Amino acid sequence: MLKKILYIFLIVMLPLHVSGEEYEIGFSNYYPPYNYLNDDGELVGFNVDILNAIKKLYQIDIKINVSDWSTANKNLEEGKLAGVAGAHYSGSHDNNYIYSRSIVNTEHCFLYNRNYHPNFSIEKFRSMREPTVALWKSDVLVGYIKSINPTTKFKFVNSYGELITMLDRTETTCIFAQRVISIYHAQKAGKDYILNLNHRILERNMGFKISKNNPDLAQIINNGLEVIFATGEYHKIYEKWIAPYEHNDNYWGRNIRYIITGSSLILGLFLLSLGVNYILKSRINKKTLDLQQQLELNSKIVKELEKQKIKAIESEKIKTAFLANMSHEIRTPMNGIIGFTDLLKNCNYSESEHKHFIDLIQQSGYRMMDTINNIIDVSKLESGLEQTKHAKVNIQKIVTELHSFFLPEAKNKELQLFSEEICTAPVETFISDEYKINSILTNLIKNAIKFTKTGHIKITYCISNDYADFWIEDTGIGISKAKQSTIFDQFVQEDLSHSRGFEGSGLGLSISKGYATLLGGSISLESETQKGSKFHVRIPNLDKTTIC
Repeated sequence: MLKKILYIFLIVMLPLHVSGEEYEIGFSNYYPPYNYLNDDGELVGFNVDILNAIKKLYQIDIKINVSDWSTANKNLEEGKLAGVAGAHYSGSHDNNYIYSRSIVNTEHCFLYNRNYHPNFSIEKFRSMREPTVALWKSDVLVGYIKSINPTTKFKFVNSYGELITMLDRTETTCIFAQRVISIYHAQKAGKDYILNLNHRILERNMGFKISKNNPDLAQIINNGLEVIFATGEYHKIYEKWIAPYEHNDNYWGRNIRYIITGSSLILGLFLLSLGVNYILKSRINKKTLDLQQQLELNSKIVKELEKQKIKAIESEKIKTAFLANMSHEIRTPMNGIIGFTDLLKNCNYSESEHKHFIDLIQQSGYRMMDTINNIIDVSKLESGLEQTKHAKVNIQKIVTELHSFFLPEAKNKELQLFSEEICTAPVETFISDEYKINSILTNLIKNAIKFTKTGHIKITYCISNDYADFWIEDTGIGISKAKQSTIFDQFVQEDLSHSRGFEGSGLGLSISKGYATLLGGSISLESETQKGSKFHVRIPNLDKTTIC
């Protein structure tokens, strides 16, 4: 509060050095309710009270010159007046005048006779054929209305009295004029059937226009406006002159509260009778529904428990078989290592036999290491600890090296192994994790060779700027339809028995699926029992900004 008082005090004191000068400001004699001559010939209105409040604040003599608007502006141009009140800011800088801060906004609107057009709106006006609009002659106003309805016909008037009278003619659809002034004239004429739309159009700022030769007067007015805004004096003046014409009175406005009250009483009694009946019925229905829902819920719970029980039993069987298989995959090579190590202690074997024993020990070690690595990889994927390392990848090199690596193994089984690039789109850079792509393809090729007795294994790939696609196709034993939906899951294999005839932990597909997902890619399967399988892997080309 103290800061506000100090602020007002400083503003009031600023222009005291010019308080001895005399100024004369021009006012239009007919621009109600902003400024006009009343029945006693006195100039009254919103702008007049604003200036009087500033004069009273600074105890300064500012004379008021009353004339028509064109004369007031002419006197200002000739230097006979220091300024004029009720001027609209043009929107551009004027070197000849100083405009005060805005004291009020004016705007245009549509007004209509509700007796002739009870449901008038801009939307209806837009669709009318050749509506008639009365207004002051202005290219701006005509252009605006034609932008809404190009078929509009116009009647031009020279006074607001004539403008309001035009609404009593059946041929007049509406008028378009300054909102507050039009409502003022309609109320003064007692024509409560004239209503206005709430759309406020062509808003402009109104204030004082001061000659550039009187900057002190402009400062006094601006500072005075700051004070009356802060003290609440402006609000009082606004409520007196402008607020009564913000919304014109009408039949519905006067009677809506009575209509609402009566309707509410009738509706209330009706709803009360319905409510009592509804409450009784709803209580009965609620009890019935609760019992029914409880029975349904109990039934669902029992079914869900049965499903979970079956899943738990199945999962336990799978895990038991998996653990037994892992035990077999670890113990078998370990037994081989121990057994052949004992044989090496015997000196009765030849050097070539010793070398053969060492090779078998090495193979058993590699087999056991592969099993352990697969278990570690699965554990890292399951725990979320596995990370990707993005870098530039040479897809052709990976495929070529894998083909060369597995070719001897394929030849040993009398299988054909070949690779083919099926598209040659130019690719600037392919970004991904080389190790994981290599691991995915290694697992798939290894499985294809392992489960194929005769025929071939084909590696097909295609590289684009968006993806690298790989197809690993074999003529092996295939995978049954029943297992295809779960073959990528952990602890799930086509055959978990020890007598299945194939070595390996069976975790390769689960790891491949995990790596593909980690790289933002996918892996899918097409297979037919005893005819072969075809795996499709899609790996996205990652953005270069992700390189570690």
